Amino acid sequence: MCAYRSTATFEERGIRPPPWNSATVGESDLKFIHLRDGEDTGLLQYVRSGGIAFPHIMVPDQLQIRGVAKLSTNEPVGGVSALHVVGDQSEQDSVVLQNKEAGEASSALSTMVSHALWLWNAKQNIAELITRAQTRSLLAAESWLPTPLAHAVFGQVPGTAAAAEADAIEAREAEGQKNMLAKTDGPVSCVAWHPHRSLLAISHRATDCVFVYDLVNDTWCSNVLQNAYMQGITSMAWQPNCGYTLAVGCTTGVCLWNIVPAASSDSADVLKAPGLGGGQISAWMSLLSFPELSGTCKYPSQLPTSDKVSFHRSASSVSALSFSNSGQWLVAGHQTHGHLTVWDVALGTATPLKRSGSTSRSATLQVGMSPNDRYLISTHANGQLRLWETENWTSRVWSDFNANVTRFTWSPDSRSVYFAVADSADIYALALYKAPSSLDAQVTHVTTFTAHAAAVSEDADSERVRVGGSIKYLALDPRGQRLVVSFDDDSTSGDISLLAVYLVNNDALFRAGGDSSALMPLGYVRGPNWGKQHRLEQDVALEPKPDKSTKKKRVRVGTPTPSWFGFSPNFEPGALLTVVWANGKISLLPLLYATKLTRA
Repeated sequence: MCAYRSTATFEERGIRPPPWNSATVGESDLKFIHLRDGEDTGLLQYVRSGGIAFPHIMVPDQLQIRGVAKLSTNEPVGGVSALHVVGDQSEQDSVVLQNKEAGEASSALSTMVSHALWLWNAKQNIAELITRAQTRSLLAAESWLPTPLAHAVFGQVPGTAAAAEADAIEAREAEGQKNMLAKTDGPVSCVAWHPHRSLLAISHRATDCVFVYDLVNDTWCSNVLQNAYMQGITSMAWQPNCGYTLAVGCTTGVCLWNIVPAASSDSADVLKAPGLGGGQISAWMSLLSFPELSGTCKYPSQLPTSDKVSFHRSASSVSALSFSNSGQWLVAGHQTHGHLTVWDVALGTATPLKRSGSTSRSATLQVGMSPNDRYLISTHANGQLRLWETENWTSRVWSDFNANVTRFTWSPDSRSVYFAVADSADIYALALYKAPSSLDAQVTHVTTFTAHAAAVSEDADSERVRVGGSIKYLALDPRGQRLVVSFDDDSTSGDISLLAVYLVNNDALFRAGGDSSALMPLGYVRGPNWGKQHRLEQDVALEPKPDKSTKKKRVRVGTPTPSWFGFSPNFEPGALLTVVWANGKISLLPLLYATKLTRA
């Protein structure tokens, strides 16, 4: 591993953190604008200088939505394509009525077809009948064994009581984890920007629903994407070059939504592509998932013997998604093993990439295709960072890190990858020195964020804020000129509600001798405060039944921490930083800069 010379730190450059009662609205002329309230004169100066002020997007903790029935535990998941049409109840009733009339008119034809195909269907069901007989034998054998031994022997066998109990325990653990994350990270679980339009897909943690926000029209899409198969959302990605197709990764697989917007009635907009904001939409969902091992589904039984792999009962559980820039491939990482799945979306076929282990210890944390579609990066729970080339699908792995790689981000020229490691304040880069599809790359240490306490102003009695700690997440803007990092809550951290921003010079990574100017400190971002949120908190008392006097009203102070942040792919004046805060607010912060920097 190569180490670069240390760059100047935030403290050495005299960059002061904003006070806790302020909020950042954006960047202009390499300076961040922090306002204390709506009457701050700095806002007027910021707007006059060409700054753009976006309102916050609010996502509440709890929502009342017309629910969809949950899946029963014995309902097969693999190979199922679910259909869900969103719209008004009257529209759905009319569709049901039309389907009923059409069904009655074609009942005679359906009867003849069913009789003609009876023998064929019987032949196809032979495998399922054999499987059911095998399952009954397993249940009989399981009943004769002691419970611990039965769990050890039959815990991975579908259809047995031990496997059903293991599935129930897994579901309870997932629900408990969801409730815990809702308290710490807020109501938003995932966010995805559309690659070509100003559309933001937002998944709600408590309801497992997806909402779409139209930034151009400053309005929400009137419909909600929800389906019984869409449970435990972990990731989302829009398909490039394919209109409105959204992939949602969850515990049952990949829910692929195809959205059709309502056509505009305005004759002036005939040649203009319709948007999603405000109007009614239609949508259908296809479930891409590996089948159960019961034999009721043909995939992956149709694969050649060399491509077959025995998957866990939750092998389809998805932890990360990434589309190729062309939109042809969809890469999925899984929560229960380290294998990747590459889907050809148009053909509906999947190919497993088996390299990083078949247990949850090697589960995939993040996947990301390079902007030129020539490389793929995957990180895993066993500490591996794996680089794939997409021509022959060979790979190279780095695993000499002290902990897992928490987050990585590609540079726009596909020549480097910036990443951070858990429990560390260091920022690394993976530099690719040769043309695709070479795997000649080297990991270099770029810089370290040194935790320190700094005054918010030059006044002697001004408040001091401690910033820094282990780096949790990072994101690079689409032009590769701003790198944003957040901090984890540990013993070394300070104010973790702050984001640190670096000025990026990616060419410095490829200079001989290790140039120290790859990342230069630029400033801090602070989010909105909690506002007037009162909660009843009960003090710990020795009595088993404390009375009402032990309850008190407490107001949350400080600022909420960032739970997710990234950049809009399309923002001409510079970069549009999107930050999701733990209180449900989503900030849109414009970072205004020249698209081409001139160096002296």
